[in-house]
Amino acid sequence: MNDLKTLRHSASHVLAMAVLKLCPDTKLGIGPAIENGFYYDFGFKNPISESDLPKIEKVMWEIIKRGDDFVKQEVSIKEALEIEKDQLYKKELILDLEKEGNKKVSFYKTGKFIDLCAGPHLKDVSKINIFKLLTVAGAYWKGSENNPMLTRIYGTAFESQKELEKYLWQLEETKKRDHRKIGKELDLFTFSEEVGPGLPLWTPKGTIIREELESWAKETENAWGYVRVSTPHIGKHNLYEISGHIPYYKDDMYPPMNIDGEDYYLKGMNCPHHHMIYLSKPRSYKELPLRLAEYGTVYRYEQSGTLFGLMRARSIAQNDAHIYCTEEQAEEEFLNVLKLHEYYYNALGLTKDDYKIVIGLPDKKKKNKYHGDKKLWDKAEKIMRSAIKKSKISHIDDIGGAAFYGPKIDFNVTSSIGREFGISTNQLDLFMPRRFNLTYTDAKGDKQFAVVIHRAPLGSHERFIGFLIEHFAGAFPVWLSPIQVTVIPISDKNLKYAQKISQNLKDNEIRVEIDDRSETMQAKIRKATLEKIPYMIIVGGKEESLGKISIRTREGKDLGSKNFDQFLKELKLEIENKK
Repeated sequence: MNDLKTLRHSASHVLAMAVLKLCPDTKLGIGPAIENGFYYDFGFKNPISESDLPKIEKVMWEIIKRGDDFVKQEVSIKEALEIEKDQLYKKELILDLEKEGNKKVSFYKTGKFIDLCAGPHLKDVSKINIFKLLTVAGAYWKGSENNPMLTRIYGTAFESQKELEKYLWQLEETKKRDHRKIGKELDLFTFSEEVGPGLPLWTPKGTIIREELESWAKETENAWGYVRVSTPHIGKHNLYEISGHIPYYKDDMYPPMNIDGEDYYLKGMNCPHHHMIYLSKPRSYKELPLRLAEYGTVYRYEQSGTLFGLMRARSIAQNDAHIYCTEEQAEEEFLNVLKLHEYYYNALGLTKDDYKIVIGLPDKKKKNKYHGDKKLWDKAEKIMRSAIKKSKISHIDDIGGAAFYGPKIDFNVTSSIGREFGISTNQLDLFMPRRFNLTYTDAKGDKQFAVVIHRAPLGSHERFIGFLIEHFAGAFPVWLSPIQVTVIPISDKNLKYAQKISQNLKDNEIRVEIDDRSETMQAKIRKATLEKIPYMIIVGGKEESLGKISIRTREGKDLGSKNFDQFLKELKLEIENKK
């Protein structure tokens, strides 16, 4: 993966070289490698579009054929500012590096082109031979809407043509399965400028999916030993000062509201509120582990440029819980949380090949991002790693991915078309108990600090449903489908029979609708298919006279004629087993 990252980062430099050759007065932003490719941000004097990409690619090939080496140079801040004297964004980055205490910065020279960069790069540009420019988008400088809008050119690069073709196929499938597109077509959610960006509004059909997931999680957590709590949407500033979210997380929280002379914040997380419930009375070791669960709505101020439908929203409902336990119980509790993740994912048809654990560790070069005692960090990591090893779930390390108060893990899930999503977070926390004085009395009568495990196996409703929309392309399992059955009378003569069938389904808690429009049967079937309704019951004179129903699936399979009771029994079993 590191070799691929280096390849892609090198390709971004060649992209910048080509753009400057075509538009010499362009201002350069940044050009990193990303998960599936690379991008570079440009400040163009005249706007460009995707129709310009073939022209840029052509120049990139000319540069690659020259085979220029990537040569690293280290210079002083003063020299760097002189090199980038005409590049205002690069100058800003150099000054940022100076503020961080850097005396020198590095550049990479390729032919006559030189760019501020930490590297690494390939030996020379000739190694970049499988690439493609993809799209053009707008991007605020440094992700803030207060900064200028730049033009971002996305591209990708691979080591083989076969990998590139597979990725391009995946991109096309992703467009078809875009959760925003399908969500609109199936009438699941909407956004309103009057309400505000990043604040999704769930329609009746989308709310059914939310509530089905919530009910499932509540039933599961009840069986796994959790108890439910409920907390307010706001809290006083001192609560978040104790937790350390102010100042470490303040930029991701909404600005405070002044109430009776005190600042209150919309909660960006549930844990400080849950800690207050834990502290509401003295705790004994006999009560532990205590597992407090809440479907709590939290609010996070995501930059406008990063908002993306349900995948990155400002209001999210979390499948959240906090486990308070002894240090001796911590590994087993953490392992049980990993098993709970597996239970949920397996129930949705995923296998161990479809998900992995990403272990978020601190970046030692950025010590100001974290607080706490190193011994506690090391102990938390040791307990987590031991539990992960026992779980036998594949895992990788992510340097810089830790929370500000300790190491954490994320579960990354791969959809049916190979796209990877970060779905849920799990943290073993030895630090917050000391900030909040979360203690219990042990068997000897002594006070001990509890261990806290933060976990949300389904992540947020918003992102998880976004993932499910893409994974199933809107064709949800029957138990999750907003409408599970549509009844189609062939003519008005059969309407009463259709209504009788529909009422019987409703009485058995099946979500059903009747299509009694003055349309042909074929038009009604087409509508139900487009709406991804799992089953269509078609009734005409023949079915009514025999007291039967004809059944068709959304995939177009004709299941033939059946007794209603037989179909109902099979349907209820399918829903109950969450097939």
